[in-house]
Amino acid sequence: MNSNGSIDGRPLAAADPYAIEVPQPPPVYHVWVNLSNLTTQVAQEYPGLVLGWRRTSDGYEAQVVYVVPSRTQRHSDASQIAWLPASKLKPRQ
Repeated sequence: MNSNGSIDGRPLAAADPYAIEVPQPPPVYHVWVNLSNLTTQVAQEYPGLVLGWRRTSDGYEAQVVYVVPSRTQRHSDASQIAWLPASKLKPRQ
């Protein structure tokens, strides 16, 4: 294949369809993450983004990236990514 994306050197037309359907990126949802009873963190809500969902035998879980602010140093916040039960999430208003 040539650098322009064609096999025989001719450029591909802009209107040529893709060989497969291009999936749309999943929507990202802003949520509050409640970590009480899951970790030793104080029962507090942290800002997070839902990246994906899955169904388990216990219900739905969301893959979430969230930030836990540092209690001691100003610039040492920690970002985490985890699969959490849907019951631990609340939509951001």
